[in-house]
Amino acid sequence: MTVKKKAVMNASAAQQFDYRWAPVHRVNKVKVTQNLWPWLITHDSLTARLKCLGTLTVEVLEDSWGTPTAREKKRLKLRPREAARIRTVLLKVDGIPLIYARSIIPAQSLKGHWRQVKHLQDKPLGGYLFQHRALIRSGIEITQLPKSMFPHQPQAVWARRSVFHQFGPGILVNEAFFDELNHVKPLSGFL
Repeated sequence: MTVKKKAVMNASAAQQFDYRWAPVHRVNKVKVTQNLWPWLITHDSLTARLKCLGTLTVEVLEDSWGTPTAREKKRLKLRPREAARIRTVLLKVDGIPLIYARSIIPAQSLKGHWRQVKHLQDKPLGGYLFQHRALIRSGIEITQLPKSMFPHQPQAVWARRSVFHQFGPGILVNEAFFDELNHVKPLSGFL
């Protein structure tokens, strides 16, 4: 299912999210557009928030066993040859791609109800994870990805990542926010 992957992301330029990340409190929020900042720092489910904007769909670009980047392995404290499922998707509202998400799901984390994660298909991972009360989320880290990573975007893209803990080393979720999100009307009571 990699039909649109080539058009969406330049993987050779990016090494997929292998950039320097910083905790939220170390990021100069003046550099981020006013409409985007709250999306970057919210601890709420992006899936739930996106559903408030319109019809949410998930386009799966990749969902298979693969090799995380060196920084992804380090963030999850994985051993060099440890198996992980890599899931990349586009989150779209009313057919417009707003967020590119890359999740690293170590084999060790596929325990308990998380065994179902590999069967999500076109359902959002975030919507599934936030259903469970025992979920613990790490602090959010932010980076600005270079323009060359997403050639169809007019400028560099802001992204965030965090680890969801419940089983094993957890699930690392990286989310890149497309420029189109800057033009979405902010939700009242949110952000």
